[in-house]
Amino acid sequence: MSTPLPISLDLVPEAIRRRVGPEAPEPMRMMLARALLPMPPADLFIALVYLGSTTTGELRDTALKSLTDMPKGVVSGLIKDSKVPELLDFAARHYFDDAAHLQTLALNAATPDSTIEWIARRGKGPILELIGNNQARIVRHSALVEAIYFNTDAPMALTTRVFETAVRNGLDLSHIPGYREIVEAIFGREAAQKLAGPDEPLPVEEVPPEEVPPEEKPPEEKKKDAATSEDDDGHPGIADETFEAVMAAVSSDDSTVDLETAEAAMATKQVSKKPLHAIIEEMNVPQKVRLALVGNKGARALLIKDSKLVVCLAVLKSPQVTEGEVAQYAKNKALSERVITMICRNRDWTRAASTQLSLIKHPKTPPTFSIRWVRALSSRDLKELARSRDVPGYIARLAKNLLTQRDQGKKGG
Repeated sequence: MSTPLPISLDLVPEAIRRRVGPEAPEPMRMMLARALLPMPPADLFIALVYLGSTTTGELRDTALKSLTDMPKGVVSGLIKDSKVPELLDFAARHYFDDAAHLQTLALNAATPDSTIEWIARRGKGPILELIGNNQARIVRHSALVEAIYFNTDAPMALTTRVFETAVRNGLDLSHIPGYREIVEAIFGREAAQKLAGPDEPLPVEEVPPEEVPPEEKPPEEKKKDAATSEDDDGHPGIADETFEAVMAAVSSDDSTVDLETAEAAMATKQVSKKPLHAIIEEMNVPQKVRLALVGNKGARALLIKDSKLVVCLAVLKSPQVTEGEVAQYAKNKALSERVITMICRNRDWTRAASTQLSLIKHPKTPPTFSIRWVRALSSRDLKELARSRDVPGYIARLAKNLLTQRDQGKKGG
């Protein structure tokens, strides 16, 4: 939720509405905004919230300043006892930098779940632990799982506990980008299969029998693909402090941060002087999957090459991954067949002719896709494929046949 809950005049006690409402004289509203009119703290708080959320200019700014200047103990008592969702939502946003007020709001059962989610997406420190430990609220509002997981300030142990709560209670996590990869990384492949169901089958297309190539992949390549999908071996990974430093340095908030800058930031914090790729090698699978989903372009460029298939797939599930990045991945002949197949299935990623050509040349691209794209290539690209020794034989033959057909068509015309 990005916008506050609306504050209506009906929330203001009837006795003071005539002083604060749109029909009230402006000087009186300004006096109230300056907290100069005598009234109980609860009434004043509501009136200031109304002015601070429904007016503009000096009147709004004055009301917000008065809210900030109210005694901390008074505000704490008001938000602790309040049962009004709109007021609690406003308080969360206005007093966001006050850790004590956030804690009071998180402990108030009347605080809307959407407000707690808003805090969870951007909070840090003890407030995240407090939210993550409230299992009843998590079960009621599963969006909190995503909010905490994608908050780069949330400790890895906390995100794991939150997911354990969600899976144990059978929550629907399908709204979370990469949720299946997250569950597999934490609980294993069998748990992910139970949660998500079988893989989506490849699209079926009518392909002439003579164009379908025989199975050319060597047995050792099949074994490699199978090995990369194995569950984690219980490797403890890097220390929480180091992982949090990596998350802070290579966060999706700034996709322009390069690896050198990130490594310098970690060295400055005296967390690690190792290059990022060396730190990633020491991570366990859950840490790698989270970095793949939340990290920036530089982190994804390293993780797409990981030996664990679940990590590579998490890179492609990242909300931040771009068409340009995928175009580069398509050129990497070492990537798993599952990764290449997932790229092929995404029409947004394969719109560009250059990406299609890279995939046609890739030895692990399923023939269904290669054959479709070859037919749409320019004659120049077809000539390149027909002469190439780096593409499967059926692609070279198809390219030659298409060139012949086009030449005959020109002569016939």
